[in-house]
Amino acid sequence: MVIYLILLALLCLTSVKISLGNGFNDYMSPRETGAIKGVFVIIVLLSHIRQYVHLEASPFNTPYSEFMAYLGQLMVVMFLFYSGYGVALGIQNKEGYIRSLPIKRAFKVFLHFALAVLLFAAVSFCLGKEVTLKKLLRSFLGLDAFGNSAWFIFVIVILYLLTFAAFVFIGKNHMIAGTAVTTLLCAAAVLVIRAWKGSDYWWYDTIMCYPLGMWFALAKPRIDKLILPDFSKWFACTASVAVIFSFLKYLMPCYGNTRRLFIPASLFFALLIVLISMRVKIGNDVLCWFGKRVFGIYILQRIPMMLLSHFGANEKPFLFTAAVFALTIVIAEIFERATDKLDIALHLSKKKTGKPIGEKENESRNPQYATR
Repeated sequence: MVIYLILLALLCLTSVKISLGNGFNDYMSPRETGAIKGVFVIIVLLSHIRQYVHLEASPFNTPYSEFMAYLGQLMVVMFLFYSGYGVALGIQNKEGYIRSLPIKRAFKVFLHFALAVLLFAAVSFCLGKEVTLKKLLRSFLGLDAFGNSAWFIFVIVILYLLTFAAFVFIGKNHMIAGTAVTTLLCAAAVLVIRAWKGSDYWWYDTIMCYPLGMWFALAKPRIDKLILPDFSKWFACTASVAVIFSFLKYLMPCYGNTRRLFIPASLFFALLIVLISMRVKIGNDVLCWFGKRVFGIYILQRIPMMLLSHFGANEKPFLFTAAVFALTIVIAEIFERATDKLDIALHLSKKKTGKPIGEKENESRNPQYATR
């Protein structure tokens, strides 16, 4: 299975560019952030496959398993960070953006999730599994599931609504105050969700990366002026962040409650990825394609896993993984096109302009993972 990580690395290297001079001014552009999200959504898919296959310890499987175990929940960190960044820019630059958050952001994400739940229910029914109205309604609320993931969708919806609550009265002209209130509300959400979900730590341990993205959007002009063009300052900052992250990650197994350390570790990991992206560019059309379809790939990938497992294909992990990738790509593209048309019909988004791949605004296709 390690071959898939090698292929992903090679994909990143196909168009890699490195700047030792002034850095890349477009490191937070939709294309570049989309490519990074593409890398991580592929990693998410590879990680979830472990739940459907049995991997014997071997030089071909052990590095793969250890890499996934080390990364853990960090693989979703950039989705939340870039989303917070995009929302902050939207509030600053777009008239009426704040009031659009409940409908054109939160409701839109939930609507897409509800459609995905119906697909999972249909697949479960075809596979002979129990499908009841009660379970369906509970699945819409994230209290049950037909094999689908739910936590990330509900978290992002909650974060949109908290941002709306913070800014609807404060307004776009007081970004620091609004972002501060959003941060406090997010911290409160961590405590509430932790009390509710308990050991289901994945529901809350990456939430604070969202307000971090908002703060980065506010600080970016100064960061670009002080750090981006100066290699020595950039290297010092990157090395410092890397050391702190590594130290926190090292301490986690030695600490009683690893989640308390994971939260700050996730923040430093997000900053590390951003700092690296200032001087290392991996953008290519393939990664951008995956990055633009994060929602469909993330939420629908388990349908091919369920179907292929039902017919015993998971007994051959390597071929099973290849088949899951192929089917997920097809399903995600169909789902993307269908929801695009639905959003336009319901006036939840505008008609596409037909710009080249990687150049469309991310929030036109995936507002929940927007980068501007």
